[in-house]
Amino acid sequence: MGCVARQPNTLSYRRSVVPHKMHRPSRLRDIGLAAVGPEETVMLELYHNNVSVCAQKVRIVLAEKDVPWTNHHLSLARGEHLTPEFKAMNPRGVVPVLVHDDDTIVESSVICAYLDEVFPTPPLSPDTPLERATMRLWCKLPDDILHTACATVSFAISFGQQLKKQAGAGLEERLMKMPDPARRERQRALIEKGIETPFFRDHIKVFEKTVAEIEAQLGKTRWLACDRYTLADAEITPYIERVDRLGLAGLWENRPRVSAWFARIKARPSFKGISEYPPTDYDDTGRDGLKHWTRIKELIAA
Repeated sequence: MGCVARQPNTLSYRRSVVPHKMHRPSRLRDIGLAAVGPEETVMLELYHNNVSVCAQKVRIVLAEKDVPWTNHHLSLARGEHLTPEFKAMNPRGVVPVLVHDDDTIVESSVICAYLDEVFPTPPLSPDTPLERATMRLWCKLPDDILHTACATVSFAISFGQQLKKQAGAGLEERLMKMPDPARRERQRALIEKGIETPFFRDHIKVFEKTVAEIEAQLGKTRWLACDRYTLADAEITPYIERVDRLGLAGLWENRPRVSAWFARIKARPSFKGISEYPPTDYDDTGRDGLKHWTRIKELIAA
């Protein structure tokens, strides 16, 4: 996971291979998060979605680094990440994708580590090997299970019914465009059964366990890896923000350290990597989980 993830030559996104002016929605706009000096040019381009937790963590890191970047927003509900043009950049058909000069980097945790190396100020990695090991464990957690759990919880509570309504008669066609069959079948099940999907219980328990582990760690250090903010905090933040938006803040109602950490997170200027990008197609801000909270607590306790 420490290496830059470059695509094989036949699929890599280089201007000489895949035209840089790929099809994009007309609403795309270019923005910069920091002033660019007269000798500088914008080298970074981010293909992302406002509500994607993986994109949110990268935008947080970009904000921490205060570097300019070009914004290419893709609609997930309309399947703009599943077009042949985008899948030439990332065959998995997922956001975010970072283009730095002519090089393409995929996978959000790899992108975050890459940005910390290429733009070392301020550093987002701890000073000691042990603290860096702790940070990497937190950064590894989404790749291991937390991201899949987040997708399950989000689709069961909100996104599944939103997609069904938006896609209408084209739902099956939309699902069949997904290159990952397992992910496609998970989404289909969640659309049909919501929180009563059998694997929902396992995945909401992942969040319960994660929040308990955050509470325990914060009893040892001010932030997740050490006593200063690191990639660990940046990469876990979107998952806690997501369940908060879904109305599941009850997960930490008796965990004061998590509450205090989350308040500090939201007070950081870099939280604009989430707060300044409101939902566009999927909407996770409706606290839809509140109406299911009694049942969700039963599933956690089962």
